[in-house]
Amino acid sequence: MKKGKLVFILLFLSIKQTLLLAQPEPQKSATIHLYQGKVFGLFSAKYRIYANGKLLCKLGRNSHCQIVLPAGQTTFTTKPPFLALTSQPALSLNLEAGKEYYLQGDAKFELFPPNGPLVLTEVVPNPNKLDQINHSKTERSLLTSVE
Repeated sequence: MKKGKLVFILLFLSIKQTLLLAQPEPQKSATIHLYQGKVFGLFSAKYRIYANGKLLCKLGRNSHCQIVLPAGQTTFTTKPPFLALTSQPALSLNLEAGKEYYLQGDAKFELFPPNGPLVLTEVVPNPNKLDQINHSKTERSLLTSVE
């Protein structure tokens, strides 16, 4: 009788362990949609977009890029293609696992347009904004790892 109970307990524990291993791992990353709208003017600069110092992509006018980053505090910065004369603004977000974020870059032209800052702001993904993103050029991700 004791052998039957022991076999039953071992069988129960092995099934329980198998079910625990089969559970999907919780998502630990967030999806970031970066977008720069149509900018009118003579210059069309491709800005480099960084997250915590790692290059994500290069955004030109009317383009977008999608990136998956680890959840947690992240600081986004931009750099123009040429030497910047002013400090570049930063956007800090606490990325939550499983969420999607939409960041729009707006070029603020100053004295030298190709060197002006690209200011990132978080936007609400309304139908009009999603349509603009879907009709813009897709830029490839330059991120090599998501540590």
